[in-house]
Amino acid sequence: MNAFKTISFCFCLLSILNTVFAKERKIIKNVSYVDSTASDYSEKEHILDIYIPKNVQKNAKVLVFIHGGAWKSGTKDSPRHTSVGKAFSHNGLVTVVINYRLKLGTKYYEMAKDCARAVVWVEKNIHKYSGDNNQIYVSGHSSGAHLAALISTDSSYLIESGFHHRIKGCILNDAFGLNMFNYMATGNPVDILLFHATFTDLPSEWQKASPFYHVNKDETRYYMIYGGKTMQTVIDGSIEFNERNRYVGNISHIHKVKLRAHIPMLNLFCNKRNKELKKVLVYIGQIK
Repeated sequence: MNAFKTISFCFCLLSILNTVFAKERKIIKNVSYVDSTASDYSEKEHILDIYIPKNVQKNAKVLVFIHGGAWKSGTKDSPRHTSVGKAFSHNGLVTVVINYRLKLGTKYYEMAKDCARAVVWVEKNIHKYSGDNNQIYVSGHSSGAHLAALISTDSSYLIESGFHHRIKGCILNDAFGLNMFNYMATGNPVDILLFHATFTDLPSEWQKASPFYHVNKDETRYYMIYGGKTMQTVIDGSIEFNERNRYVGNISHIHKVKLRAHIPMLNLFCNKRNKELKKVLVYIGQIK
């Protein structure tokens, strides 16, 4: 009898916990952000998830997160990327985590176009989910941070996709590829094997793909972190990008996270109470 009561109690507790966590946020899965009649439409890749905070206030700030994966792999559905959506939404941001085209042969500019189209979808529709389309922040990790920086600095992607506002802030987590021109110009055989399919073998394309070369005076606020044990190209690119932004008069902030390597840097955005995530929230004015 006691065992039966214990089991019953456990089931009741589990039910209560499930109810509590279910009410913490609402998640809208697999929303298409590209019209299915488009010639390049991909049912599995042109989709996004929306994480709506518990007790969300009208006109909440919005974060669009672009996952990494060396421009070859990754998905919004991985445990870490869903954790990013949950962590930021827990802190009051309507958070959108996107997929984009990654199939073999897809070029960097096609990926950037997809990211821009996702942001435009957010601009047009996020009010339905209590988000403010004039308070859109873009973020990403690794190659996803590169794409976030590229569509923030090279305005052609958002303009051609029909964006009417501006990116409020660009938040980069251990960004890889902020200066692809310098990186590819070394002629490293491994890099040629890994990245020429995405960035071509043309130096002119490497420069077009580099957010560093698109930095001009704008109203977007830039925030970047990099790991103390990450790749040297990430460190150099982040510092160079920050300095370029400050040189032209943009608001830009950078800091190093000690003892963190490249992949573990993503974990900082997966924990709703992480101090680095809280620093981002302070920077964008979400908390004091």
